[in-house]
Amino acid sequence: MRPAPPLAGPPARVTPADVVTLARGAVVLVLAALVAAALAAGAPTRAWWVVVLGVVVWSADALDGYVARRTGSVTEHGARLDSGVDGALVLVVAVALAPVAPWALVGGLLYPVFLLVQVWRRRWRRTLPFRAARRLAGGTLTGTLVIAAAPFWPEPAVQVAVAAAVAWVVWSFAVDVRWLEQAG
Repeated sequence: MRPAPPLAGPPARVTPADVVTLARGAVVLVLAALVAAALAAGAPTRAWWVVVLGVVVWSADALDGYVARRTGSVTEHGARLDSGVDGALVLVVAVALAPVAPWALVGGLLYPVFLLVQVWRRRWRRTLPFRAARRLAGGTLTGTLVIAAAPFWPEPAVQVAVAAAVAWVVWSFAVDVRWLEQAG
C-alpha cells in the first residue's frame, strides 16, 4: 500500500511500466462502465465478461512490476499508480458482487477510504514496510472477487468466500493502521 501522491509537484515521467499500468487502468474503466450499465439495466453482474476482464487486469498486475524491474524504471509514482489501479479493480468488482454479497463493498472501499484519511491524517502518509501478508491478503481479495463473479457459483459459496476474503483484508488494513499510528 502506497501513500497518497503529493498534492503538488513536478509531473512524473511516464515509464514503460506506467504504460502497462495505464492499460490495466483502461480495462478497469471499461469494466466499470459495463458494470454500471448492467446494474442500470437490471442485468446480472455475476457474468463471464466480469471474470474475463477482471482476470486480464488481475493477471497483468505482475507484468507492470516485471517491466519496471527489467527496464530499470521502478518509481514511487509507478508503485502508487499500480496500487490505484488495483484498488479501482477491487472496487468495481465489489460493486458487481454487491447484489449477492453486499459486504464486498467493505473490501472495495478500504483503499479509497485509506487515501481519503491520508488527506488529514499525516501519520497515514508514510510508506509502510514490506509485509508479505498484506500482499497476499490484497491478491486474495482481488482474486476471490473476480472468480466469485463467475455465474456458476452458488450464491452461498460466493457469500462465504467473499466474507472470508474481506475479513482477511480488513485484518491486514487494521495491522497497517496500527503500525502507522504507533510508528509516529
